[in-house]
Amino acid sequence: MRVRLAHGLPWLAAACVALAAPHASLAQDKPPAATLAANPRGVYAAIDLRPTQEMVVRLGAAYGSDHRLAIRTVRGDAGAYAPPVLYALANTLAEDHAEEAIFWYQVGRIRAVYDSLRCRDASARAGVAAIGQSLNLELRSSMFYRRERLVAIAQKAIDWDTKNPRSYEQRWIALYGKVAATSAGTDANEIMVPESEWPALLKHVHETHLKSVADFAAEKGAK
Repeated sequence: MRVRLAHGLPWLAAACVALAAPHASLAQDKPPAATLAANPRGVYAAIDLRPTQEMVVRLGAAYGSDHRLAIRTVRGDAGAYAPPVLYALANTLAEDHAEEAIFWYQVGRIRAVYDSLRCRDASARAGVAAIGQSLNLELRSSMFYRRERLVAIAQKAIDWDTKNPRSYEQRWIALYGKVAATSAGTDANEIMVPESEWPALLKHVHETHLKSVADFAAEKGAK
């Protein structure tokens, strides 16, 4: 699916709002998570998620020297890691470093949504929800009870995302889509929309993320 910015802004805005709302499902039951394509072929097979998966495991392991090293490694070069790793970092920091955890979650969320909207296969957006189901109770509670801080943290996350290049495998999200599970993967241009469309997508992601966080904070604060 190709995103046509000139004629597709209503669709784009709706998609961004739906994907960028990071807190709306804190208390809701979760649907079954999307799964990665089992046997991707061609260009999809070239998307190597092993480093991402290995770092997620290291961050989620019991405390020890390798666990601490994994935290330092990701903190030191966060732009080199895909959103699932940033979610895992947020989880492991949530108990002792709540605001930093929320920050890394929001960076991860922004990048996950942006990556999903650059993917031609709309069904791959299910990957954003799938990795969102990994958030632990400590992180969810921190966001709920620190809602007065969320907008400031969201702006900080947007600023960080703007200033730090993405040096990870940005096509990771495609493996959550139906196309990756069925395509022969012979066309290298099949995965992502043209680069000329990326700046507008990123602008919308930043704007809708900040708005969704502000709406959540205002709604909860009114109760």
